Amino acid sequence: MSHRKPHRRLRAATAGFALLPLLLAACSTGGGDENVGDGIKAGQVDANQAKVKDGGTLAYSIEVDVKNWNILHATGDVFGYRQILNPVLPHAMISQPDFTMAKNDALVTEVKVVKDSPQTVEYRIRPEAAWSDGTPITADDFKYTWQVQDPQQCPTCEPATQAGYDQVASVNGSDNGKTVTVEFKNTYQPWRLMFPHLLPAHIAAQHGDLATSFNDHFSSTVPTWSGGPYVISEYVPNQSVTMKKNPKWYGDGPHLDQLVFRILTDERQAVTAMANNEIQVVVPRPTLDLVQQLKGISNVTTSLASGLVYEHLDINTAHPALADVALRRAIFAAVDRQAIIDKTIGQFAAGTKPLGNRNFMPGQKLEGVDAYTDNVTSAGLGDGNIEAAKKILTDAGYVLGNGQLTDPKGKPVPPLRMRYSKGNQVRLDTSVLVQNQLKQLGVTLQLQETDSLGTTVNTGDFDLIVFGTNLDVIPTATAQSVFGSKGTHTGYKDQEIDGWLTDAARTLDPKQVVDLLNKVDTRISEQAVTLPIYQTPTLVAYRSDLGNIRVNPTRFGTSYNTQEWGVKE
Repeated sequence: MSHRKPHRRLRAATAGFALLPLLLAACSTGGGDENVGDGIKAGQVDANQAKVKDGGTLAYSIEVDVKNWNILHATGDVFGYRQILNPVLPHAMISQPDFTMAKNDALVTEVKVVKDSPQTVEYRIRPEAAWSDGTPITADDFKYTWQVQDPQQCPTCEPATQAGYDQVASVNGSDNGKTVTVEFKNTYQPWRLMFPHLLPAHIAAQHGDLATSFNDHFSSTVPTWSGGPYVISEYVPNQSVTMKKNPKWYGDGPHLDQLVFRILTDERQAVTAMANNEIQVVVPRPTLDLVQQLKGISNVTTSLASGLVYEHLDINTAHPALADVALRRAIFAAVDRQAIIDKTIGQFAAGTKPLGNRNFMPGQKLEGVDAYTDNVTSAGLGDGNIEAAKKILTDAGYVLGNGQLTDPKGKPVPPLRMRYSKGNQVRLDTSVLVQNQLKQLGVTLQLQETDSLGTTVNTGDFDLIVFGTNLDVIPTATAQSVFGSKGTHTGYKDQEIDGWLTDAARTLDPKQVVDLLNKVDTRISEQAVTLPIYQTPTLVAYRSDLGNIRVNPTRFGTSYNTQEWGVKE
């Protein structure tokens, strides 16, 4: 029996390909002798820092063909699309490998809060910053980018997120549009996450109203313009996106003559292409075989990272049997996370430990404040303690006999559907392990794959499900979209959590934010709604003679700094 319920759409990257922070090993030069996965290091902004020569072509393998050229759109917010368009779009703010959100020095000289009440943020754009057609980048571009993500300005626009933009009261320009003043309705703590990508207002004005230009033109049209270091020169569907230097680029570099994104949907093809030097960079979903194959290629450097994406097991509390917190707690107490790790990613990411938080990663700081606390293990969850799980059930009136669990009313607990992503071997293996672990409680899992993870998650078409969530470097907005009553996909709603999330978004004190989000996390553990398993590893492999290519384990990904890429001197 299906227990579906409608849910608000989550961000595409959350439900789709899970991205990447802590470096699980940045290993130098290949040839099979790298020691990938030995220990955990903090993300490194300066990893693979080198002087590079001008000239040359670099090919980067991408798993998906582009179906939407607007990465701010709900169906365009996809990891692969962002990797391709990072070199084209201008960025006011960029998330860094060390989990900080920093201003993009190429575009803006200064970003600061100039007034606390009402909160007002000022961006100073470089005088020379322009689009590839020579039109200056100005406050008009900030204003358009705000309007299409604000439901009051454009109710029929379909942005990937409205977070923060729906809190803006006005966007104004001065100094010939080179000073941008953003005034908020209320204090908005994660304001630094805003304007990571800008769209050209002057191009939008040529293509109808806000909704038409945003939903239709920018989504369906290959950009002939650029505000980044490269401009697209050719797109061959299902084959490649080729870029050349943007003649109006206003920052340092770029060094490469051409940047090519090769579309290779089969990762095995990418390994062969890397071995033949047909591609020079690949960011595949890691498996033991893939890691070993890439390590076996000479003159290739591999870096394995995990961080702001984490794998988790979720329960749909709308299911009649799973509405009981005692059953949910027993299920999570019986799940052995370390056993899952050892049988899956631990085979190529040595030293990986169970994750104890849903909002912060180990070692993470928020503006200098230590943020990570293990709120999971202390709640008795995820250790595979079958006896403890059975005690939770018997104390609540459940009876286990002949391999069947009966609820306090004498009704057998029905088989439950465990969903996982089609073609994802790690998630299938995880599901099989959970199935075997819960069998000891008399709980039967029926494993079902899904080829549309986003739809499955957002419609609640699951009883249990395993997938990944991509946190932002400032996790307030992500927490609201995942755990708030308006965004929940698990059916669990909690007015006190809503209050904590609202308070976290409206204070500029990082310690208060950390305390409030950890209160949310503790409550989710107490109610056994989701169980974090581990930080998701991300693999980057590149030719060893290339400089300044590094893991950026945030939503920006590896292509965040393509203007620095080149062949080492």
